[in-house]
Amino acid sequence: MKQGILCIFSGPPLSGKSTFIGGLKKGLKDVTIVSTDEIRFELSKDYVFRPELEKKVWQLAYTRAQGLLDTGHIVCFDATLINSDYRGQMINRFRGFPILYFAFIKPEFSVIQLRNDKRKWKQIDPDALKGMYDAYQFPTETEKSYYYKVFDVTADDFTATIESGIIFIQNLHGS
Repeated sequence: MKQGILCIFSGPPLSGKSTFIGGLKKGLKDVTIVSTDEIRFELSKDYVFRPELEKKVWQLAYTRAQGLLDTGHIVCFDATLINSDYRGQMINRFRGFPILYFAFIKPEFSVIQLRNDKRKWKQIDPDALKGMYDAYQFPTETEKSYYYKVFDVTADDFTATIESGIIFIQNLHGS
C-alpha cells in the first residue's frame, strides 16, 4: 500500500488556497479534499463560522483526514491555518506522514477585499476578514524545517507551483 501524504495550505482568506487545491486535484489521481468550510456547511447548511460548532468541525476534519491517510490517500486539508499554532496541531496530529506545506505569500489587503466583494457566496464580514488578514503569520524558517517539503506560493508563480507540486507529489506517492 502507498503511504498517505498530507498537503496543508496557509494564507489569509481569499488568497487562492482553494483554487490552488483545485489545480492540484486536476493533476493528481487519488486526491481527497478535506475542507473545514464544507464540514461547516454539512453541519449547519451554510458557511457561517459558529464558535459552538468549531470543535466538532475540526474533529470531523481530523478524523476524515486520518482515515484517508491511513489507507494511502493524498489528502489536501483545505483550511486557513493562519498561524503556527494551528499548523503545529497538524504536525503533531499527523506525525509519521509526509506533510507538504504550501505557504501563501500575503497579497495586498485591497486584493483580498476585492475578491470578497466579488463573491456571490461565502462572503466574509469585512471586519472579520481584516482580522484574519492581520493575524496571518507566514512561517519562519524554523517552522518550515518541520515539514517534509515547503512550497512558497505567490501570485506570480501560482500555476508553476501547482505544476511543481503535482510532480513532487506524484514522485513521492509513486503514482
